[in-house]
Amino acid sequence: MAAKETIRTRAARVSEEMRETGRLVLRAPILVRGAECAMRFLLGSILAGAGIFGNYAPFGLGMVAASGSGLDGFCALLGACMGYLLFQGFVEGLRYAAAAILIFSVAFAFYDIGAYRKVWFMPAAAALMNGITGFIYLSDRGWTAEHFIFFGTEVLLAGASAYFYRIAFSPWTENREEDALTIRQTVSLLILAGTVLLTLSKITLGGDLSIGRLAAALAVMVCAYEGGIGAGATVGVSTGIGMDLAAGGSPFYSMAYALSGVMAGVFHRQGRLCTALAYVLSNAVAVLWTWGNGARLSVLYEVFAASVLFLLLPERSLRQVRALLVREPRRDTVDKAREYARKRLEGTARAFRELHDSLRSRFDHSGGNDGDTAIIFDRAANRVCKTCPQQIMCWQRSYVDTYNALNDALPAMLERGRGEGSDFPLHFSSRCQRFAQFLSAANEELSALFYRRQYQNRLRESRGEVCRQYAELSAALGAAASELSAELSPDPLRERRLRQHFTAMGLEAEPAVYYDESGRLRIEIEGVGLQSLRRGEAVKRLAQLMDKPLRLVEECPPRHDRVVLAEREPFMAMAGVAARKKDGETVSGDTGAWFKQEDGSLFVLLCDGMGSGPSAHRESSEAVRLLEQFLRAGVPPEEALRTLSGALALQGEETGGFTTIDLMRVDLFTGATAVYKYGAAPTYVKKGNTVQRITGSTLPAGLSPVQGAAPDVSRFSLEPGDCVLMVSDGVAGGEGDVWLRERLRSFQGESPKELARILIEEGQRRVGSGDDRTAILLRLERRTE
Repeated sequence: MAAKETIRTRAARVSEEMRETGRLVLRAPILVRGAECAMRFLLGSILAGAGIFGNYAPFGLGMVAASGSGLDGFCALLGACMGYLLFQGFVEGLRYAAAAILIFSVAFAFYDIGAYRKVWFMPAAAALMNGITGFIYLSDRGWTAEHFIFFGTEVLLAGASAYFYRIAFSPWTENREEDALTIRQTVSLLILAGTVLLTLSKITLGGDLSIGRLAAALAVMVCAYEGGIGAGATVGVSTGIGMDLAAGGSPFYSMAYALSGVMAGVFHRQGRLCTALAYVLSNAVAVLWTWGNGARLSVLYEVFAASVLFLLLPERSLRQVRALLVREPRRDTVDKAREYARKRLEGTARAFRELHDSLRSRFDHSGGNDGDTAIIFDRAANRVCKTCPQQIMCWQRSYVDTYNALNDALPAMLERGRGEGSDFPLHFSSRCQRFAQFLSAANEELSALFYRRQYQNRLRESRGEVCRQYAELSAALGAAASELSAELSPDPLRERRLRQHFTAMGLEAEPAVYYDESGRLRIEIEGVGLQSLRRGEAVKRLAQLMDKPLRLVEECPPRHDRVVLAEREPFMAMAGVAARKKDGETVSGDTGAWFKQEDGSLFVLLCDGMGSGPSAHRESSEAVRLLEQFLRAGVPPEEALRTLSGALALQGEETGGFTTIDLMRVDLFTGATAVYKYGAAPTYVKKGNTVQRITGSTLPAGLSPVQGAAPDVSRFSLEPGDCVLMVSDGVAGGEGDVWLRERLRSFQGESPKELARILIEEGQRRVGSGDDRTAILLRLERRTE
C-alpha cells in the first residue's frame, strides 16, 4: 500500500510539473512579444528626441515606418508621439506626431497589397508624409535657402532611417537570430545605435558631461581596439558627424573622434591601456587645436570617463564586438591553412610510399619455399623406405639406378598431375618390395607440392596487390597535395566587372573569378538572395558579361548562399542506348552508365558480368558503381581501373567471377578521347565514311593472373559528327562483325537511339538470344545557343 501511495504521489508531482511547464511555454511567447513591443515604444520615444540642425527630428518617423502596421507599429507610434511632444514641445511635436499617425495609417491601409512588401514602400511613405506635414508647418515661417536645405535633408533622412531600421530588425522579425549578420544588417544596427546617441547626447550629468558623447567615445575606443585603424576611423567619423549634427555647430566632433579612432587603432595591438592612452591624448590634442573657437573641456571629462569604462569592460563584451568587425579570414590566413593541409597530405603520402618500399623489399627477399619437384621422392622415401629391408640396396649401393629411375618418371608425373606404375622403369618397380605404397606416397607429395605452389603464387599476388595499392594511395595523396599548392590564376578585370553588375542589381554578393588548373574560367559567388542567379536568363547575362559561355555547376549538397559557374564546353554528346536480356532471364548481366565531371570530361561505362542473370547483373553493377565512385573522386581512369581489377581479382578467389569493363572518356573541350578495356568486346569509331575497330588483349577484370594488370588503352580525337559505338559481346557473338560495321558506316546521324535498337534486333536475328545484348552509340556535336 505504501508503495502504491508513493507511485501515486510521484505521478501527481510529475503531472503538476507538466502543467507548470505548459504554462511557462504558453507564457514565454507573451513575454517575448511584450519585450518587443516595449523596445519599439522605447526606441520610438528616444529617436523622437534625436534632433539635427536644431529643430529637425526625422528619426522617430523612420522608426514608426520600419515597425509596420501591427502591434509593433502601434507601440512605436505611441512612443514616437510621446517623445516628440516631450522633446520638441507642443507645436513642433504636434507636427511630427501628425506625420507619425499618417505613416502608421498608410501602413495599416496598404498592408494587404503587394507593394507594401517592397523594401522601398514604407521608406517612401515616411519621406512623403514628413514632407507634406513639414511643408505645411514651415510655409508659415517663410522659406530661405538654409531652411530649404535642412528640410530636404530631413525628408531624405526620414526615408533612409526607415529603410535601415527595417534591415536592423530583420534578424528578429524574420526569425533568423542564429544566422550570422550580413554587412548590411551590421551597418543598419550601427546606424540605429548612432541615431540613439543623438538623443542621449542631450542628456547631461553635472551640467556638461553628455551621456551620448561618452557612449560615442566608448564605442570608438572599443571598435579601434578590436578592428584596428580602419574600424576606429570609420566609427569615429560616423559618431562624430552625429554629434556635430546634434550640436548644430562646426564639425569638431568629427575631427576629434576620427583622429582619436585612428591613433587608438595604431596602438590596438599593444593592449587596452595603450589604446586608451592613445585615444585620450589624441582627443586632448584635438581640444587644444580648437582652443581659439572656445575651449571644450567637457570633452576631456567625457573621454576620461569613457576610457575608465573601456578598461573595465569584460572580455566577453569585446569578443562580441570582434565577431561583428571580423567578417572573413585574411588572405594570408587562408594560404597558411592551405599550406598546412598540403604538408599533412605530403607527409601522409611519404609515409605510405615508405611503407610500400619496406614491404616490397621484404617480400622480394623472403625465403624460398619447398617447391623443388625432386623433393617429392625424398619425402615419399622417408615415409615408405625408411623401414624397408632393401633400403641400403636401393639408396646406397644402387643409388645411381634409383636416381635415374625416379628422374625418368618425374616428367610424366608432372604432366599428368599424378604418377602411374608405367612411368617407372621395370627394373625399379619389380625390385621395390613396397612399390604400391611408394607410388601412393609420391602422388600425395606431388599434390601437396601443387597446392603449395598455388598458395605461394596467390600469396605473392596478394602481397603485390597490397604494395601496389599503397603506391597508388601515396600517388593520389601526392597529387592532392600538388593541387593544393597550385596557384589559381585570378581575373581581376572580370571580377570587378561582376561586382559592378551585382551592385547595379542590388545583390549583396561576393564573387571570385579565376582560372582552374586546366585554364578554364570558374566563378564562385557567395551572398544572400542568389536564387535569381540560378535561372537560365541570369546565366546567359553573366556569360555575356564575362564574354565566355557559362554553365551552372550543381553542388552536392546544394547551398542557398552560394552559386558556382564554370566555363561551358564547346562540344556536347548525343547518346542512344538499346538492350535486351537473355531469353529466360529476369535481368540482364550487362550494366552501363555515363556521367560528366566538372572539368568537362564525359565518361561512358559498359560492364558485362560472367554469364547472365542476377549473379552476372550483381557483378557488373557493382563494378560500374565502384568505378564511377573512383572517377568522380578524380582518380585517373587507368589507376581507377587497375585498383578495381585488383579488388575484383581478390574477390574472385572466393566467388570465381569476373567482369568485362569497357570505359570511354571524352574531353568535351577538345574532343580528345580514350578507350580502356578489360576483356571487353570491340569498340567501333566512325569518322566520316570510315569505321575503325578497337580491340584489346587484356583478360576481364578479376580473371587476370597478374593482379592490377594495366588495361588496354586506345587514344584518338573526335570531331563534330563522329560516332563511337560500344557493345557487349552478345551483339555480334562469334559470327563476325562485318554487318555491324556496315550499319554504322551508313549511319548519317539521324537518331543514335534508333540505330542502337536496330543493331540489337539484327544481332538477335543473326546470333540469337543466348546472351545479354547492349549497344551504346554516342555522337559528338558542337554545342549551339
